[in-house]
Amino acid sequence: MKKKYLIIFIVLFFLISPLFIISKINIAGNLPKYQQKLWGNAFLIFMELPDIIKSSFMIFSGKRNFSNLFNDYNVKFLPETQYLNLELYKKKINFSKSSRFSFYVEEYKNSLIIIKKNGEFFRAELNELSDKGKKLNTVKLQEKNLIKKGENNLNILDSLIIDNKIYLTKTTNEKNCKKLSIVFSEINDVLSFETLKEFKECALLGIGAGRIQYYKFNSKRGILLSTTDSDNDKPGTRAQDDKSIYGKIIFINLSNGDHEIFSKGHRNAQGLAVKDDIIISTEHGPRGGDEINRIIYKKNYGWPIASYGYSYKKKDLIYKKSHEKNFFEEPLFVFLPSIGISEVIILSDEFDEKWKNNALVTSLNGRSIYRVKFQNKNFDKILYLEKIYIGERIRDIKYINKLNIIIMALERTGSVGILRK
Repeated sequence: MKKKYLIIFIVLFFLISPLFIISKINIAGNLPKYQQKLWGNAFLIFMELPDIIKSSFMIFSGKRNFSNLFNDYNVKFLPETQYLNLELYKKKINFSKSSRFSFYVEEYKNSLIIIKKNGEFFRAELNELSDKGKKLNTVKLQEKNLIKKGENNLNILDSLIIDNKIYLTKTTNEKNCKKLSIVFSEINDVLSFETLKEFKECALLGIGAGRIQYYKFNSKRGILLSTTDSDNDKPGTRAQDDKSIYGKIIFINLSNGDHEIFSKGHRNAQGLAVKDDIIISTEHGPRGGDEINRIIYKKNYGWPIASYGYSYKKKDLIYKKSHEKNFFEEPLFVFLPSIGISEVIILSDEFDEKWKNNALVTSLNGRSIYRVKFQNKNFDKILYLEKIYIGERIRDIKYINKLNIIIMALERTGSVGILRK
């Protein structure tokens, strides 16, 4: 019977999909409403072909029920959200061919700067984002001194623009020592990098997190940096060690590079947002337990002692659930199951009156944006979340005030995704 259903599904799928190819439709957000109602689920299947093939095999093997393919009751698909109609379109970047396009986006004056994780830089005119044409016209920027002699395996973890300088967090491998550093360059046609801070401590496992945000602390201009200390079923101990930089959020003085621990007990804070004195982070849990946290100076967020997630394979590896009872800070919100949480931004109230006191949380495996509504401007209590399906892994997100749009770094297609009203 399951084999029969699978054959019927495959036949229907290949009958329906040419309709979308002929119409040159890129995403569900460009469909008129009557077509969304008629073709909505079939179209989403078409856009997620690799996932559906995987799901089909799961059905055939008996590990999944056929009806689970359509369990999207009351989920809003673009352009419709609960309060706003949004338009989503994509501008493809002229990247070299790759299985996955991991990159970050920054606004600088009238330009969009694109930073690939491998250290390639592109520049485009900001106004091009208003044009729904498929390609984004970019100029490749040259760089110098990004990799020093003896370093290899460059990996860019985040980018930040302060005044006329671009700052990057990067990891390199030098003599089997994985190191984390922050470098910067004046923004010109050629980016010539200098080192703001290089941490001498070697990572025992891989280095993740690495998000950076500008922050003024005790009248000192600086950068907040998130670091990681985890590898699935191998939780480290450094997140609770005040002598280590790992598993922390760190403040780095821009004038001299001095640093101090701002908060600790973090597993892998993949997102960081600052508004005045408010700091919000998003953090990967283990199996389940992705978190949204309000970061407060000198507070301890519990990892690897407390987590609402579970071990992947080790049954004897058990995390305490209540943070408060164990003298740690409770998360503002926990995702169960995990969404593959990534970046977070505190959205400007200028975007729309209906979305005041909102943050936008992006996801990788979840391939969605989660609109987080806070109770007030203190951002210390979450009222609700709204899931907005995008259909791609989202590495980065920014709000562009000049155009009143939200842009996203979409990994599957190597495109800048644009959301506008």
